[in-house]
Amino acid sequence: MGRALKSFIWLLALMILAASSCFAALPKPVGFVNDFAQVIDQRTRAELNSIAEGLRDSQGIEVAVVTINSAQPDTPKQYATQLFNEWGIGGPEDSGLLILLAVEDREIQVEVGYGLEGVLPDGKVGGILDDAVIPYFAEGDFAKGLLEGTKAFAKALSGESYSRRESRNPDVTGFIIFLIIAIIASLSARRSPSGPGPGGPLGPGGTVRRPPYPRPMPPVFRGPKGGGGGFGGFGGGRSGGGGAGRKF
Repeated sequence: MGRALKSFIWLLALMILAASSCFAALPKPVGFVNDFAQVIDQRTRAELNSIAEGLRDSQGIEVAVVTINSAQPDTPKQYATQLFNEWGIGGPEDSGLLILLAVEDREIQVEVGYGLEGVLPDGKVGGILDDAVIPYFAEGDFAKGLLEGTKAFAKALSGESYSRRESRNPDVTGFIIFLIIAIIASLSARRSPSGPGPGGPLGPGGTVRRPPYPRPMPPVFRGPKGGGGGFGGFGGGRSGGGGAGRKF
């Protein structure tokens, strides 16, 4: 009976050891930019850190950029979800964003917190990766891809539309169409009747009345979340399970 109990204890210990080895060890955050794979140069690191600090101070959004050699034995998606929740990216509003690059797995994963899923749905995240990140990764420029992707996410979070990557060849057709529209609009403005009064195109004193410009969209979260300064750790946010990933 004692031998059977010892055998059971050894078997249980082996099962626990095997289960624990199925999960990759998670590192501790060292800042908004965590370049564990050492693929980001100092200048790009400074730019990424500046963007992250700006989002935190102006909108309370926490962004973590992370590079690792490999997520094995996990998938990059599993690793990103675990890392997001372990670090608590996003704070009490769950306004966090994790950009994870697994170099040897040749995959990037973006994990979005609960509070940002309305602003960054999966399709939009995938579109930003396709337009702003993957073209640079395909050329082996990981630092540039991460920087341009982070810039695009920051614009989207500020209510702006991100711009698609410009082609190497100028878009002559688009320029010609724009020029034709501008000429037609100019001719139409000259032919339109002018006259004083609130109903005509001219206001008091002959001043041209112009429609008001649309106001920019307000930020997702208003006001700073804590004071400025350096990195003081993340705030306890949770992953919403959303986001997108791409192989390259």
